[in-house]
Amino acid sequence: MHRNPFTRYYVPGPSPWPLVVGVCCNSLCVSLVLWMHRMQAEKLFLVTFLVLGVTATLWWTDVLREGDMGVQTQHVLKSYRDGVGLFIFSEIMFFFSFFWALFHNCLSPSGNLGCEWPPLGIRTLDPMSTALFNTFLLISSGSFCTYVHNTIRKQCYDSWCLVNMLLTITCGVLFLLGQGNEYFFCSFSIADSVYGSTFYMLTGFHGGHVMVGTTWLIVSFFRMWRGHFSKDRHFGLEACLWYWHFVDVVWLFVWLIAYFWMGGSFSDKFGLSVSASMPNC
Repeated sequence: MHRNPFTRYYVPGPSPWPLVVGVCCNSLCVSLVLWMHRMQAEKLFLVTFLVLGVTATLWWTDVLREGDMGVQTQHVLKSYRDGVGLFIFSEIMFFFSFFWALFHNCLSPSGNLGCEWPPLGIRTLDPMSTALFNTFLLISSGSFCTYVHNTIRKQCYDSWCLVNMLLTITCGVLFLLGQGNEYFFCSFSIADSVYGSTFYMLTGFHGGHVMVGTTWLIVSFFRMWRGHFSKDRHFGLEACLWYWHFVDVVWLFVWLIAYFWMGGSFSDKFGLSVSASMPNC
């Protein structure tokens, strides 16, 4: 490790991690394509995923070690913040594409769907049961992590920050358990028309983001416990909380649109169907 005197950014030494990550990502894509063509690729996918996880852990460990050594300048931290912001923006556009697909099929249902939304034969989920409880969990977790963020920006964190981090993690775990329970008892699958496809893609990918965010929160909790953060140096925690707030906000849109409105609850309560204004097929 060395600092280049001709740049304001820290330049690390040679590292094998970018090459390994690139090979793993390529192998993941190949294994998914093979699986979609009904070929045996489960072992390749699992081994590649395991190697990718270990490599990412070692790479992030090197980044944390560089931070502990004090080689990360303000320009480096600014580039990290910009990178996380752009990453979250790309994830927003990712979910926007799924919302677009949902609106496209909901507001203009085709003849294959009987010009009805939800399609005939689909028994939608109750937005006032598990989904509402999950909404309460994520909103509560957002308030808990906001307390942590505000406290660490004003002063060094205390035991209450650790407690609030634990509560946030607990909310994330309970959300995943509730989502899994809802999937288990759901009457339709991802293969049941475009409604099932868009619903499971939207909620499933959000659940994947919750899983990633919960794992990140657990790592941040142990780093906080070991005293890695301070008032002036807490970017890892800050990025984690940004990501978790993104997960919170996206779920509010998922619940309002995919569950409450397009799921049929809105039309049942107020007599307004999302396909009522569509012309007859």
